[in-house]
Amino acid sequence: MRPLSLRTLALLSSFLLVFSACTSVETTDTTAVDGGDLYDVSGIVERVSSGVVSVIQEQVQLDLSGNPEEVPAGSGTGIVVDEGRVITNAHVVSGADSVFVVSEDGRQRDAEVLATSVRRDLALLAVEDTEGLEPLALSDEEIEVGNPAIAMGNALGLNAARLTVSAGIISALGRTITTQTATIENLIQTDAAINPGNSGGPLLNGDGEVIGINTAIAGGIAQNVGFAIPISAATNFIAQFDAGEGEPFLGVVVADNSALVAQRLGLEATEGAVVIEVEPDTPAERAGLVQGDVIISFAGEQIETARQLTNAVFESRPGESVTVEILRPEGTTSVEVTLGERPLGN
Repeated sequence: MRPLSLRTLALLSSFLLVFSACTSVETTDTTAVDGGDLYDVSGIVERVSSGVVSVIQEQVQLDLSGNPEEVPAGSGTGIVVDEGRVITNAHVVSGADSVFVVSEDGRQRDAEVLATSVRRDLALLAVEDTEGLEPLALSDEEIEVGNPAIAMGNALGLNAARLTVSAGIISALGRTITTQTATIENLIQTDAAINPGNSGGPLLNGDGEVIGINTAIAGGIAQNVGFAIPISAATNFIAQFDAGEGEPFLGVVVADNSALVAQRLGLEATEGAVVIEVEPDTPAERAGLVQGDVIISFAGEQIETARQLTNAVFESRPGESVTVEILRPEGTTSVEVTLGERPLGN
């Protein structure tokens, strides 16, 4: 096996983010105060509060006597999307032994994790006790930079029943971030205040409809830079679960090619997705892909980066047969790969 250090190279361009999120809804009124316009979102908050819940996870730990006990291990926010179901972030329930939600009336309700997608940072929960829970309206309208944005959630875990509200605007669209678990694309950027504990709550437009699910904030010196998953990604995720479909997968870990990597591999091309690991018993292994291969085409689409390959795989269907063109020191070759299917985790 070639003496590659590609894992190290793959990490050089990533940056850290802190998870987070929020929520809120309804037509936004503005009131002139001291010559400026301020949002009055009190009506929205009143209307949507029954559709926003705090999500609490517990994990089993040993007490001082060595006996197992469930203790709170994290909190976030969730959106009631239909009768008895709540959408939140996958990282909010990751590692949980049990999950419950808390509604605006302070009632605690047990929840079951139905499905998760780490790549999309989404999780779908089921709640049997639906009394007083009202699904929020999900927007299908196109959003623009400068549109109002309202966030609401269990900020910092301060009060699970009395959630925090903030307002701002849509700052940018189509953002890409790299978290500790995944690279997430096509995100909404907002300056509405988002803090740890808000993860999984809704970002709302001026009509009080959910336009996104808040998932992360920029760390470091950044201020007022939060990110939300478009609500269309969540509805697609739910539809996929309802149809009994899993996610397509190839079975490789890849990184961007570069001049340094190409030199080590003895290649002239500096673009493509470099295979740094082939998972055992996967479509990639069965097709003959090996560490050090550079994927330059997938199903007829030219591949210049690892992100492009990831997107191309997830835009395919499980069981689909695709042609993968790979570059090796001895030349270019093509292999046929039948994509596998991984069930949505729970």
